[in-house]
Amino acid sequence: MSSFTPLRWGIIGCGSIANRLGNDVARLEDHQLQAIASRDASKAAAYAEKFGVLTQHTGPDAYTNVVNDPDVDIIYIATPHNFHKEQALMAIAAGKPVLCEKPFTVNTAEAEVVIAAAREKGTFLMEGVWSRCFPVWRKVMELIGAGEIGHARMLYSDFGYRAGNLGDDYRLTGYNAEGRLFNRELIGGGLMDVGIYPISIANMIFGNPVDVKAVGVLGNSGVDENVGVVMAYANGEVATATTSIQVTTPFSTTILGTAGRIEVESPWWRPKAFVLHRDGKDAERFSFEHEGEGFQFEAMEIADCLRAGKTESSVMPLSDTLSVMRSLDAVRAQLGLVYPGE
Repeated sequence: MSSFTPLRWGIIGCGSIANRLGNDVARLEDHQLQAIASRDASKAAAYAEKFGVLTQHTGPDAYTNVVNDPDVDIIYIATPHNFHKEQALMAIAAGKPVLCEKPFTVNTAEAEVVIAAAREKGTFLMEGVWSRCFPVWRKVMELIGAGEIGHARMLYSDFGYRAGNLGDDYRLTGYNAEGRLFNRELIGGGLMDVGIYPISIANMIFGNPVDVKAVGVLGNSGVDENVGVVMAYANGEVATATTSIQVTTPFSTTILGTAGRIEVESPWWRPKAFVLHRDGKDAERFSFEHEGEGFQFEAMEIADCLRAGKTESSVMPLSDTLSVMRSLDAVRAQLGLVYPGE
């Protein structure tokens, strides 16, 4: 078995998220951007030149070839959401560890199929919710576990950005109708793009919700544009998550406990600092500066897991992926948002 040093990455997809991960992984000495796979040869060539990728897989068999590339240790799936299941299963069948960008799949049923395949094959599998791997969030979870804010009871979190102009009917106009974000077939909308982040963070802190309530607005393109979610948990905790493509939100997250609170500084989903407020004590700021956007922390977590022989991460376990997918399904059911093929 490979020692995974360096950890050799095979990337499926050349879009924005693949470029952002590439920028940060390239900073790591014990990682190598080994192969890029795209059916568009010009995009693959541009990505390879930018990051010094050694192998380009292009044409109709690009994805099959990269998952079977003997010089690739792990596959990163960075394509639109509706392709995740098919490509993850392809990589798992080839015996390759997989990092699949969030949302993991379109729905819970798809996620269960992929996870079952990985467990049967004994291969590593992880959803790419990179926020969980940041030093800030690791420290926040440590402090919560130590009771520094008493019992954590509530969470407020938001992630939204303006993607067009509001029309007379309070739905977006002036947007890129051809873009992925407004394409229901490509699982567009705010919920699956960025709304998953506050829902996943709430899951990390409180576990599986016992009740999920949602309200929202579907746009003229059929995707969600404005959504509010309230989740209740077994021990009485409550989390509120809001997401939007109509407005840009503050990118804030606050966890409230019985003896204090933690405020994660904006943007909380790729944070560098947070403030701990404890009753009767001065506020304390914790800072974790880093280069780049922070995708390197996700890459480092995966390398640690693979080198330890693990098949999943304790930071982003597959049980959490399933829990979050169930919450997303519940939200969509209440919004009346159904994707093609469901």
